[in-house]
Amino acid sequence: MTKKKKRNRMIAAVLVLAVLAVIYVLVLRADFNGKDTAEEEEETTVLAIEREDIRSAQIENSYGTLRFSYDGENWTSEDEPDFPLNQDAVNALFNRLNPLTAVRDLGEQEDLEAYGLADPVITISLTLQDGREITVYLGNDSSDGNLYFMTSESSSVYTGDSYLTTAFDCQLSDLEAEEEEEEEEEAEEDASLEESGEGSEDASTEENAESGGDSSAEAEKEDTAAEE
Repeated sequence: MTKKKKRNRMIAAVLVLAVLAVIYVLVLRADFNGKDTAEEEEETTVLAIEREDIRSAQIENSYGTLRFSYDGENWTSEDEPDFPLNQDAVNALFNRLNPLTAVRDLGEQEDLEAYGLADPVITISLTLQDGREITVYLGNDSSDGNLYFMTSESSSVYTGDSYLTTAFDCQLSDLEAEEEEEEEEEAEEDASLEESGEGSEDASTEENAESGGDSSAEAEKEDTAAEE
């Protein structure tokens, strides 16, 4: 093979690689419909519910049903009004609905059972201060690692953050305030410190008594020696 033929083949190979590189870049920048991939993955706001607008809430999950009322500052369990709720934990739970975002909007779907929405895994029902009622239905996990969900505000099926299921699949004991446990621990620590303090005082008293006894004995010996 002549040098000229080798050079021509090298040039052809370089051109082929250049064409493949251009095609690769174009595929990365756009999908087959000519839409920007980054735009498809941008999250869409489905609901934006301010916590202060909630009057009451109900969660139906694998543990049963939780019912809460809210006065704008504090949450109360409607089933156990005296239960010490961790207010920060309940606030954080319902803050997940402000906003509730979707990764994809799948539009209206006839077969809701395929998405786990014919019999939802979790149902979150909210009654707002103005009397309006909004419901969020959480279904199965989707193939992209998210979950399928719907709301009473739309007939569309969406995919969203799968952690919603983890967060709302809770029971009342998961939302218990820890103040009582902390107070008990502090009380035990105080009692322990008092006991150690009493022990130190007793030991000091014993040492003083022993040293006092030794001093008395020495004084008696000195008196006896002086008399002799």
